[in-house]
Amino acid sequence: MLQRGSAWRGWALAIAWVVASGTWSAATAANGTPKVKITAYINESSGCQEATIKYLKAFAAKHPRDVALEIVDFGSAAGAERWQADGYHCQAIVINGATQFRVGSGQAAHVTRFEMPEGVRWSFADMNTVLAQELRAPGTSAVSDEDLEKLARQAGVGWRKTVWSGKVSGEVIVGAQVVFRFNKGFGGKSAVQRAQAAAAVLKRLYQAGLRAEEIRARTRKVNGEAVGVIEARGQGVTVVTDTEADLMQRPPLQVAQVWALNLRDALRCAGR
Repeated sequence: MLQRGSAWRGWALAIAWVVASGTWSAATAANGTPKVKITAYINESSGCQEATIKYLKAFAAKHPRDVALEIVDFGSAAGAERWQADGYHCQAIVINGATQFRVGSGQAAHVTRFEMPEGVRWSFADMNTVLAQELRAPGTSAVSDEDLEKLARQAGVGWRKTVWSGKVSGEVIVGAQVVFRFNKGFGGKSAVQRAQAAAAVLKRLYQAGLRAEEIRARTRKVNGEAVGVIEARGQGVTVVTDTEADLMQRPPLQVAQVWALNLRDALRCAGR
């Protein structure tokens, strides 16, 4: 059995080694755990999400005392095993144990989900807001499924004008969630006008009792271009062009299916 004095000397040496090696961060020394823990499940090996990885690493480097970042590369065998074991099936950025957060307040409030690539369900502007909130008050901006359902039932259908990658974009919001994001004009309409038109169709159908099972996605050609089409009750709501599809590196029909899934999820959250 070690005597107390020798045990203390052992601990002292261990602590000195940890501090010297740099593995014991100032945040851990000061308060036990960092304010913001980020686990990013990203296919880093593919190279297609470099902007997101660069953003996260820059944020962690800017706040070394308060942020712990882990990137799980599900493009590798070990990363894929961890990704699936943790229950994920697409890209996800988990911030303090959550992926969905309330952004903004009042009528401008919406819920963002850090799932799928940036530009599909979330933007860097959303992440800027959420990370700032979490730095100020960790764990206070996450939204539970129950709270999301309450917010969704109150929110209805709307649209908003935003800026994405330096360009004016239009978003369609259903049940407080962004379901479509338009980054470019098409068919004689600007990105914002496309959002307005899609929101108008959905709002009319929503008021008439639209339900999740009435949403479909299919493909068709418009002016010789293959596009994905979102339909509700057999009526065309909007189209997905190559511009939107390029974000996910998938054909327009597959991205239309993702958008349709987003819309169904939002409707179900609203009790539809």
